[in-house]
Amino acid sequence: MTDRSELALQLTDAIVAAKTAAERAGDRAFRAYGLSHRAQAALVAVDLGGPDGARPKEIATQLRVSRAAATTFIQRLETKGLVETTPDPEDDRGVRVTLTRRGLEVLLRAGQLERRLAARAIEGLPASSIARAVHLLEEFKQPLDRARDHLRCVAYSTARYSLNSSASRISSSAFWPRVRGPQ
Repeated sequence: MTDRSELALQLTDAIVAAKTAAERAGDRAFRAYGLSHRAQAALVAVDLGGPDGARPKEIATQLRVSRAAATTFIQRLETKGLVETTPDPEDDRGVRVTLTRRGLEVLLRAGQLERRLAARAIEGLPASSIARAVHLLEEFKQPLDRARDHLRCVAYSTARYSLNSSASRISSSAFWPRVRGPQ
């Protein structure tokens, strides 16, 4: 009998393999329009900004990358004529990124192709099996989210403790004579 930790690893491997296969299929769809998977994700992030556009920081958050990396994506998409940047009316130093007409057309067409490829991937599977899989994955995600949140709290507490310990060592009287030298 397989133990729960082994089953968890098998489930994780299966999820990663399915995600990779889906991304490859999506990449084929996006390449037909001269996009990578990340470029398509950047277009989606821009589109989420609505008619006023998205700020580079919002795009970075959506892509889970640094602001500098998001700016690079934006510049590449702008060079291809898929997005445009305009000054942010609410922030003199900032910009807003919006889809161009061509960018919107490419995003819609690539999305349609991606949906057709996804439909092909589940062709022949009963709807009840798909619904069970979705439910199972949602259940699997919940403890992972809790674990992630717990790790964030632990990391924050550890960093805070480390800073407080450093501060107390620095402010201790034993430290100052060594810094100032003999008196």
